[in-house]
Amino acid sequence: MTRRALALVGLIAMVITTFPFLDGGTDSRASGVSAGRVHESFQPSDGKIYILVLGSDARHGNPQHARSDAIHIVGINTRTMRGGILNFPRDSWVDIPGYGSGKINEAMERGGPRLLARTLENLTRIRLDYWVLTGFQGFEGIIRRTGNIPITLQRDIFDPGGSGAKLKAGKRRLPSWRALAYVRTRKAFKDGDIARTSNQGRFLLQMLKLLHKQVGRDPSAVFKWIAAGREFTELNISADEIFRLSILATQLEAGRIGNVTVPVSIGNVGASSVVFISPRAKNIYSRFRDNASFR
Repeated sequence: MTRRALALVGLIAMVITTFPFLDGGTDSRASGVSAGRVHESFQPSDGKIYILVLGSDARHGNPQHARSDAIHIVGINTRTMRGGILNFPRDSWVDIPGYGSGKINEAMERGGPRLLARTLENLTRIRLDYWVLTGFQGFEGIIRRTGNIPITLQRDIFDPGGSGAKLKAGKRRLPSWRALAYVRTRKAFKDGDIARTSNQGRFLLQMLKLLHKQVGRDPSAVFKWIAAGREFTELNISADEIFRLSILATQLEAGRIGNVTVPVSIGNVGASSVVFISPRAKNIYSRFRDNASFR
């Protein structure tokens, strides 16, 4: 039981370290990894757990009050052992509680991760349990510690003026700096941030596959995940909660986790380019709320 508990802490490390997806600089104060509860008490509904995963664009100062350039809800159903990643483009035009309408990535700047969580709870009617916020250095540091990420690219990705990505199509193992460029890339795609947010969800699944492969081959490999998580992460979560979340790591399979980006249309509000979430998203929210997956 002790070995399993330790191994499952890797799930927290995997989730926390997969999403920096920033457009800002590399100031160390903006590059840490932190996590906490959305609400004072942890009350999962019918075995479903929802984690809000964020990346800040902070260049300096407090990253919890910068804009978020990566916004994802990770759902896990502990009864069916299925899950889902629901992705939101950063320019989605939504209602921000107490501030009126605005781009969804403004919510964290105005009120930190918890205001962004409230924004998404109001939008989706999904009660979120945890939030995770990460940055450049935490992301790259943990990938250096845990291993290059295997991924198959369907096309060349060339974005020298944006993320710096220069990636050839085919099977690749991305070291930390190439992985960071991949998850930040939007200018290389016709639909920009919509493609980027979908690729971020895909990358999370590749991290989960790597975790399973390493632990399955050598259970002691989990200790490098634990060490990396401890070095780069500040967890404001009790040991008991970490234990319960960690139990999922040896049971979750990437093939049972869906990756869906909310349907949107591109438009403008005044001089600002925004995306409008389609009414069709309500059916996605409902299914995700009921099942913590898309099936």
